[in-house]
Amino acid sequence: MKKFFISLGLVFSGIISAQVGYWQNDTTTKDQSLYVIKNITLYQDYKTVINDAVLVVQNGKILESGKVSIPKNAVVVDGKGAYVYPSFIDSYTNIGVEKSESKEYNSGSIYLPNTASFAAYNDAVKSYTRAADTFTNQSKNYEEYLSQGFGAALAFNQDGIVRGSAVLVTLGQGKPSDKIVKEDAAFLLSFDKGSSKQSYPTSLTGSIALLRQTYLDADWYEKGGNLEQKNLNLEAFNKYKKLPTIIETSEKWDVLRADKIGDEAGFQFTFLGSGNEYQRAKEIKATNGNLILPLEYPKAYQVNDALDVEAADVAVLKHWEMAPYNAVYLSKEGVPFSFTMNKLKDKSTFFSKLRELYKNGLSKEEILAALTDRPAKNFKVENTLGNLRKGSIANFVIFSEDLFNKDAMLYENWVNGKSFVVNKIPEVDVRGEYSLNINNQTYDLKIKGKINKPEASVSKDKKDGKAKLNFTDYKMALELVLPKDSLQNYRILYPVADFKNKQDFALNKEGKEVPYSISFVKELAKEDKKEEDKKPSEIGKIWYPFSAFGNETLPIQKDYIIKNATVWTNTNKGIVKNYDVKISKGKIVQVGANLAKGNAEEIDGTNLHLTNGILDEHTHIGLTRGVNEAGSNSSAEVRMEDVLNPDDVNFYRQLSGGVTSAQQLHGSANPIGGQSSIVKFAWGENADGMKFPNAPKFIKFALGENVKQSNWGDNPNRFPQSRGGVEQAYDFWFTRALEYEKEKASNKNYRKDLRLETHLEILKAQRFITCHSYVQSEINMFMKMAEKFGFKVNTFTHILEGYKVADIMEKHGANASTFSDWWAYKEEVREAIPYNAALLLQAGVNTAINSDDAEMARRLNQEAGKLVKYGNVSQEDAWKTVTLNPAKMLKIDNRIGSIEVGKDADLVLWTDNPLSIYATVSKTFVDGKLLFDAKEQILKDEKIKAEKNRIVQKMLFSDDTKKGNTQPLKKEEPKQYHCDTLDETEEHSHSH
Repeated sequence: MKKFFISLGLVFSGIISAQVGYWQNDTTTKDQSLYVIKNITLYQDYKTVINDAVLVVQNGKILESGKVSIPKNAVVVDGKGAYVYPSFIDSYTNIGVEKSESKEYNSGSIYLPNTASFAAYNDAVKSYTRAADTFTNQSKNYEEYLSQGFGAALAFNQDGIVRGSAVLVTLGQGKPSDKIVKEDAAFLLSFDKGSSKQSYPTSLTGSIALLRQTYLDADWYEKGGNLEQKNLNLEAFNKYKKLPTIIETSEKWDVLRADKIGDEAGFQFTFLGSGNEYQRAKEIKATNGNLILPLEYPKAYQVNDALDVEAADVAVLKHWEMAPYNAVYLSKEGVPFSFTMNKLKDKSTFFSKLRELYKNGLSKEEILAALTDRPAKNFKVENTLGNLRKGSIANFVIFSEDLFNKDAMLYENWVNGKSFVVNKIPEVDVRGEYSLNINNQTYDLKIKGKINKPEASVSKDKKDGKAKLNFTDYKMALELVLPKDSLQNYRILYPVADFKNKQDFALNKEGKEVPYSISFVKELAKEDKKEEDKKPSEIGKIWYPFSAFGNETLPIQKDYIIKNATVWTNTNKGIVKNYDVKISKGKIVQVGANLAKGNAEEIDGTNLHLTNGILDEHTHIGLTRGVNEAGSNSSAEVRMEDVLNPDDVNFYRQLSGGVTSAQQLHGSANPIGGQSSIVKFAWGENADGMKFPNAPKFIKFALGENVKQSNWGDNPNRFPQSRGGVEQAYDFWFTRALEYEKEKASNKNYRKDLRLETHLEILKAQRFITCHSYVQSEINMFMKMAEKFGFKVNTFTHILEGYKVADIMEKHGANASTFSDWWAYKEEVREAIPYNAALLLQAGVNTAINSDDAEMARRLNQEAGKLVKYGNVSQEDAWKTVTLNPAKMLKIDNRIGSIEVGKDADLVLWTDNPLSIYATVSKTFVDGKLLFDAKEQILKDEKIKAEKNRIVQKMLFSDDTKKGNTQPLKKEEPKQYHCDTLDETEEHSHSH
């Protein structure tokens, strides 16, 4: 019988064997044969399907495809109904190129780039890396990619924040030079510094700043900076920056962060996804970028322990359930994407992942486009890859049947017109329904399963026996235990050539011959060869934010009237009983007694206290992957708004404590820290939706132990290391900023420096300082430094020795933001007293109480109440230290801080006097949206409990659980940052 496919005499070892120069060491020659594959279902591209088609291949190219005639002198192969698709393209691999080194990072060691580098800039910026220069055939990865249908891949060294150019290659046989489709096919970026030992950047916010500055530097260099200095890194950056640019992300918010960098630089990025983009599909659609999606999903969790489940974050459980639908949700929003095997731990599961996507609702066309057409277009090679039209590279895969059928087998992957055999082709398809007669009894014999791994079953009168089938190219061996005959077994052996009809003798358990006959009845019924069930299982809803206490829909602004409350106005009206407050469109529109309800929803405030929301002047919640950029003594270029994490459950917890706004501050690792972010706790919004609109600009500075690294461990070597050095650092940067200002005025092509731009903003009173401080001598020093350069220190935060210099602070015009009664947690606070805030207030210093702690922030009302005890501060003035006073410090008291007509409707309804330890929050409004309601919280808790139970029940019966492929369930908590947290991996401390 003619073979289904002919052997081309090509062995896989040739793919990975070394090329010895250009004089070969054998007698092989280039195959110039003309091949024709006929009788196939041909996917000419992802959406063009031609039945009973012909594919003509020669010299690694498609000569003809579709309904075409068969040329003479061709080697003709009868496809017998096989399905042929363009081979897949992986957009994110390191196949055949240099691998990155292991990461060796020491936060206190190297502050300058490696001076041995010819392109000294920053060791994490490797623009000059060119994958084409190191591409080799010496890769063990080819086979696993070829076995999963890939014929081409984008390859590069996955190391550094700027990774240089990637090479697009085919994956088959031949010399490396013959396999390169495009030498410089893409430009690669990430937020991961990789193998760099240089300290900067130490945080995500630093990585973002470095990328922003690098784009600016490259632009300057291109416009004439190259005449001032030679920098091969920037030359390479300019060479590659106009290529399709791919940036690696590790979560959904990274996509939006990266998109802003691209928008600022004037480039559209493609994003390597992480798997949770479905949680913000609309925002990701708005980036207009393509995504490259990995298909690795979380394993099921071990959920037998009820206490573990109770402590687990419901968002973790929901992500397990919803991650396999990531591409489905993105498709519904019209987000273009392709697929990669990057991050897929078991690459042999790739086909099953594709079929799962199809089952979950993604169309065949969408999946095939993501594997072929989109990556080809992304790299501008759509004329040669991703399709099987005339002139394209002969990269195609041959499947036994429709790829999306669960039993479909990949037979061969042709790359550059050469075949790689994945599964040997059976000469015949033995699957079907048969009649088996043995011992004068007739049984139904059914052979199902994959064409090269068929499985048998035997039954009679709806009762099943047992059947085991061993199948090879030339023989079939059946082992049977027949219904109603469980004590006996029979063994049958016969040639595959006779599979449809055979009469012979079987051997029973005693080895005696028993006559049998097998007759083919019909092909399998359609339901026995069907595709994967297209019915997706029921899944939960996406919550906004994707966190405990998130909502299926975002709260909306409504008109409310709170009647008969005791209103703490923070105005000259004081605290007024039986007062009404009406809000509309996010603003306070009326304050007074006996207000008309109108169309507003009425809330009874009888026996309740209404205040404006608490403003926390100093917090580190809602930040991600580092609060300190400690790699330089000034990190003024970094922005905390770049690393805002709207999913942090602490926002919601603090809403339940009456906090509605905060200043997110950089830490205190360096004298000049990063730019602050002022946010509203708009629970459910994205990062942009949480930023306080048009807020003044602030920055964190620091004095004391943290800055000079006295608590950094052994051998820190970053300047400064003394208090005198801190003063000199300030002097240096402000002097340099003034020099920079002159340079800007005199040089049209000046190098825009994000760090010095920020220092200039301070000098011009366009950005204001919040300074971490403790000791009076340093506080005095910094005020003198500010006066020398003609600006004021806006706020001293912590300032536990502020009572010693209150008069000088008042004269200077500085604000104070302090703790109520913290002391004795390090040397600098030895002389702290609980009367500090009261004494500062008496001296006329605008004073606030801040938290600097996620837990304390939920009780800032009580911290303010302590001032009544420590210093006999009036209740109204005490309350202002967490509301109006910090609003004045942040220069937003025209928007919040008191209950007045025209101000933002950020309001809190309390069950008791808000300074009392017995007071709890009944309702919290932000911009007129009810974001916390104590009564609704009971329902939320029940909803979370029910959602956990639903998912746990599903998980208990999942395939992972059945196979024992599970992972421990750990309680997930957002990292708690403090001023001195040096990097994202450090355990949080309670030292400030």
